[in-house]
Amino acid sequence: MTGGPDVVSAIVASARAAIAAAKGSARDVVAAGCAAPGPLDHETGVVHEAPNIPGLRDFPLAERLREALAIDAVYVDRDTAMAAVAEAVTGAARGVADFVYVTISTGLGGAIVSGGRMLRGVTNTAGEIGHWPVGLEGPRCGCGSYGCAESFAAGRNLAEAYGVPDAAQVYAAAAARDATAEWLVTRAERALANLAIGLVNVLNPSLIVVGGSIAEHEPARTLDAMRRGIAERAFAVPRDAVSVVPAGLGRDVGMLGAAIAARERASGRGEWFL
Repeated sequence: MTGGPDVVSAIVASARAAIAAAKGSARDVVAAGCAAPGPLDHETGVVHEAPNIPGLRDFPLAERLREALAIDAVYVDRDTAMAAVAEAVTGAARGVADFVYVTISTGLGGAIVSGGRMLRGVTNTAGEIGHWPVGLEGPRCGCGSYGCAESFAAGRNLAEAYGVPDAAQVYAAAAARDATAEWLVTRAERALANLAIGLVNVLNPSLIVVGGSIAEHEPARTLDAMRRGIAERAFAVPRDAVSVVPAGLGRDVGMLGAAIAARERASGRGEWFL
């Protein structure tokens, strides 16, 4: 996909197929949720910039989807925020007031819940932890900066650095003791450890919930690396209060979160994550 119109076309095709499979029509849909990469404004549904989707900049995604689907209420939020909603309502963070959701997949991102509320910030862009600088140097990130956690540990960047199409190949090569792959994966582990230490020291959560395809398939090189970093270098008091746990809802967590968020926002019950 190369920009907003392509994204809209793909989402509309998927939504129409789902409605048809349910033997319904757009008239039967009260509200729809859409999980999208950020940074974005969840109140207006405008995607400010999506580093991993070229051309998606300052794009009114919610408005375009409302028009194309003929559904009055379409709510857009960051994919990681939607995942955090799902994990909070029915997953690993159920009943937890202070947690950070982290996804380690094609990209690296997250969402922050503090005191039972999603942390949004003054411009509604808080939670972009993939672009937390964890190194003074490093490869250029898709956001244009350098030293970002995503630039070291995201699957897309690992694969690109090793010259293969999929990060799974990098981890496989590292397991086979390929020196370059081992160096890249070890560097990713250190970046994740630094990120985790920062999250613990700055935010003092009780849980760090880690999801995404890489975390799911490589927990020893992701979750364990974060746990070791926290144990070795985080402040003692917040260190002793936090647990790093795998996400509970699998690869459909963003879709589930979008459905829950649409239901809650349409019914006026979504104040905690707005």
